[in-house]
Amino acid sequence: MKNVKTIQQIKPISSYSSVHPWFSLLFRFRTAKKGWKLIYTVLWDFFILQTLQKFKITKRPVIFVDTDLDEKIPFDPSKVKTYINFIPYFLKPTVMLTKRMGYKNASPYLNEYLDFISKMYKNAATIYRFCMTTTNRPNYKVGKEFKTIHAADPHLLCVPSLHVTIAAGTYAWFKNFFKLNLLDKNETNFYENELLQEGIKITESVLFVKQHSVNCIPIALYMLSSTMNKNFFSVHDADFFMSSLFENAPEIQPEVKKEIQEYFKYMYERSFLEHIYENKWQDCIKNWLIEHARNTNQNPEVLEKRL
Repeated sequence: MKNVKTIQQIKPISSYSSVHPWFSLLFRFRTAKKGWKLIYTVLWDFFILQTLQKFKITKRPVIFVDTDLDEKIPFDPSKVKTYINFIPYFLKPTVMLTKRMGYKNASPYLNEYLDFISKMYKNAATIYRFCMTTTNRPNYKVGKEFKTIHAADPHLLCVPSLHVTIAAGTYAWFKNFFKLNLLDKNETNFYENELLQEGIKITESVLFVKQHSVNCIPIALYMLSSTMNKNFFSVHDADFFMSSLFENAPEIQPEVKKEIQEYFKYMYERSFLEHIYENKWQDCIKNWLIEHARNTNQNPEVLEKRL
């Protein structure tokens, strides 16, 4: 029988080490293969992909995906720490799993989770290779966080947002894992809520620090729903996640919050419904990129030739 833990006895995921996973996952036999596969995927399908474009080695089309709605969301530099917490956010749960189950018992689930993260990067890259996307982010380089962001990120891979896909996906993956009842119920309820709340904050932060537009979020959630099994991150899950965004954001006026959430749901539902009639999940995103380019006079003909 499992030992039942009180809320006071549960160690929050946020309190675990963000350094430990780099050694535990990459240099221990049972998870090294999947860990290094993830490193390779992130480097090739994210960093190298846009670096080649930055230095004009590749010449893929690039379009801006900002909207008038983005201008109603204030630029808030204080949210940058939440934004850069993205990597610790998806790595720290692996430490919790290892500590609670033991490395040997946890390793099959750790490998499954690492495969999931790799899959999301690979999926997003199929869109990035069709068309790169950017926004008019402020040239704000105050503090080490913003300096690092501007130095490391050429800002060419906005749609779909991997920050959002991984934030919502980490929450969804562990929510599904907790259904296996391998941990105490009080713990799983605590961890599920912790991951949800932090995932929401990270998703909100991509707009507050102007790294993404309102278009990037629903398309990222659509990708998550459409590329996993239907129960992993369902339409209902997506609706709940989108409805939770900006609930506790006094920086945004209530009428603007409503407008943002309605737009999120429109874009998600549009993509999801169009997917029913398309051969591949990518098709509706490509169609939207072409439509957006046409509506904003950004050479849609170039994209049409790439279909």
